[in-house]
Amino acid sequence: MRLIASLPWYDLPTLRPQLDAFWSVLRHELNKELQRVHTDRLPLPDRLNRHTPLIEQWGHPGLLLSQCCGPDLFTPQAQELVPIARPVFSDLDCTPGQYFSYIVCASHQARRHDLNDSSRFVINSASSRSGCAALFEWTTANGINCDQVLFSGAHANSLDYLRNGTADLAAIDAHSWPLLDSRGITIIGKSKEAPTPPFVMHRRSPISPALMHEALSGAIQQAGASINIETVISASRQTYQPISSAWHTHLPEGASPCCALS
Repeated sequence: MRLIASLPWYDLPTLRPQLDAFWSVLRHELNKELQRVHTDRLPLPDRLNRHTPLIEQWGHPGLLLSQCCGPDLFTPQAQELVPIARPVFSDLDCTPGQYFSYIVCASHQARRHDLNDSSRFVINSASSRSGCAALFEWTTANGINCDQVLFSGAHANSLDYLRNGTADLAAIDAHSWPLLDSRGITIIGKSKEAPTPPFVMHRRSPISPALMHEALSGAIQQAGASINIETVISASRQTYQPISSAWHTHLPEGASPCCALS
C-alpha cells in the first residue's frame, strides 16, 4: 500500500522549505519509533504530498499524517480520520492549543462606519472555523448582517476578493496571517479562541496514533520552532464540537466542505 503524508493547512510558498525540512525530521523520528516497537520498516514517503486532492487523501488508508479544520471531522468526507494531536502555536498570544482569526476588510473600508449594515462575506470553506464560523460569530456580535456569501477556497483568495472589491469582510486564521499578502487589507477585529486545527491520520493507517504522536512530539522538539509550533497536546473528536448550522443557511450552493487555509 502506498503511504502518503501532507501538511496542507499552512503550506504557503514562504513556509514550504521549512515544512519540507520538518517532514524530513519527522520521517526520521517515525523510523526510530518503528524500530523501538520492533516493527518492520515501512516505505515512508520521501516528500509531502501536494498533488492529491485533500478529500482523496482523507479517504486513503495509507494516510500517515495530514491536517484538517476541527469542524471537518464531522463531515462525511472526513469520517475515516483520527485526530492525533493539536499544535500549540508559538506565534499567537492566546491559550495554548487555541487560535483565533482576524476580521479584515479592504483598507479603504477600515473605519467602522464605512461598513454597511449588510455586507458581502467571503469565506474560504463551508466547514472552516477560522474562515467561516469565526466571521459569522464576530459579525453577529457587532450587528453586521450578511447580504451575500462568496466562497473563495483559500484565505489568500479571500484577501484578493477584498482587494478587488468583490467582498467586504473576511476572517483570516491568525497563524497564517504573516504568511499571506496583506497589502491593502486592515484588521478591524479578532474572533473568539477555538482549538487549533488537528493533525490527523486515516483510521486504517499502518502506524498507530500513539506512535505517530510520539514521533510528532519528537520532531517538534527538534524542528518545531521553524514552523512556529511549540509543542502538541492531546486532541480527540470531542475536542471539536460540530459547527452550528446557523450560518449554513447563507452558504452558496455546492460550497466545498474542505480546503487548505492557504
